[in-house]
Amino acid sequence: MSGPVVFPLSVVAGKRHLVDGAGQPFFLHADTPWSLVVQCTETQFASYLDVRQAQGFNGVMVNLIEHYFSSQTPFYRDVAGNVPFSGMTHSVVDFTQPVEAYWRRVDTLVNLAKARGMVVIAFPAYLGFGGGGASPNDQGWDSAVNNASDAALRAYGSFLANRYRQGNVIWAMGGDFNPSNPAKQWNITQGIRAIDPAAVITAHGARGTSAYSVWAGQPGFNLNNIYCGTDGVSYGYATQEYGRPGPMPFFFIEGGYGNAETDTAVRRQAYQAVLSGACGHCFGAYPVWGMGEPNANWGIGAASTISGYLDTVATRQIVHLKTLFGAYAWHQLVPRTDGSLVSSALGSGSSRVCPALASDGSFAMVLTTGATVSVNLAALSPTQLRARWFNPLDGSFSAAGSSLLANAGTVAFTPPGERVLVLDAG
Repeated sequence: MSGPVVFPLSVVAGKRHLVDGAGQPFFLHADTPWSLVVQCTETQFASYLDVRQAQGFNGVMVNLIEHYFSSQTPFYRDVAGNVPFSGMTHSVVDFTQPVEAYWRRVDTLVNLAKARGMVVIAFPAYLGFGGGGASPNDQGWDSAVNNASDAALRAYGSFLANRYRQGNVIWAMGGDFNPSNPAKQWNITQGIRAIDPAAVITAHGARGTSAYSVWAGQPGFNLNNIYCGTDGVSYGYATQEYGRPGPMPFFFIEGGYGNAETDTAVRRQAYQAVLSGACGHCFGAYPVWGMGEPNANWGIGAASTISGYLDTVATRQIVHLKTLFGAYAWHQLVPRTDGSLVSSALGSGSSRVCPALASDGSFAMVLTTGATVSVNLAALSPTQLRARWFNPLDGSFSAAGSSLLANAGTVAFTPPGERVLVLDAG
């Protein structure tokens, strides 16, 4: 429905989605190779991004500096032997002393991503699950951030914003944690904003929370997200964030991971989120998120991860999601859970029916998981309607009726399994 992405991305007041430099809606379809920076060589950066680009991904979520999920010693060292800051430890970091060799590799990653039309969701200092103290075995930088001065954190933010002016970076604070004092780490964003007032900035809380619920009061926070459980159910979180004032765009940042949860859970959480108002999603899988590091990702290394785990069943299925929404004006979809589109029961959990209707009534999409749904065709604007089933497992379409339908009355549709019912002009 749109041309190649033009950076920079931006948040526009009153819109529920990101917009690129040409004014086109940007549907976020990202992978989550959190440990990419420290685990991979620059050649492997390119190899990995080439595969994900070919699969339709347009974003990657990474830690710019890694605290724990790494094969190196110490963990924050990259594969080339560089550390991010001079004289650093796991708990004490002088954020004003960046090491040029380390950041040149980050430059390469950001530039390679931009050349492929991909955004980088970048964590300058991932805080870590549950926060943490001074131990190298804590997951994140919570202790180091709290030990740093506000001025040093702001200087780090300014360093990042000056260095990464390519327009394809979304900055992300937090990291699997809801800090008691979110303003402390937010000093980094203050430094970013001093250089780039239009920067897109989100955050990542603890599982089961939204970014808005923790960081809404911080100046410049402009992109929300949801972090659901591992059961493949995201619609409840999405419904709550869709109702926030503003509105503020939100995306599905994390939930269940492939090769840990079922393919069904991984697939449905993404469809539920988008059809409930999200402007995109992040996909994740083991061992890709840690690039084969040993602490949680099997210790197989980056090369084996890239060669063996970028084309899984869950990955192929999630690619079909981008195909479906990319073929329609997805940004016009409005969740319709009030009975005006689907009058039958919507259900709950992983079997939830998720209906959405374009704001101009031109098309509708309904996630179904096997049960019959009753659809009010009068809710749509075309006088003749085509009804099709989209199969999220293989990306195919099949007819949901033998003829075109009038946009009047209620029609019962019985899906042949998990399907998205697509109604549009015949």
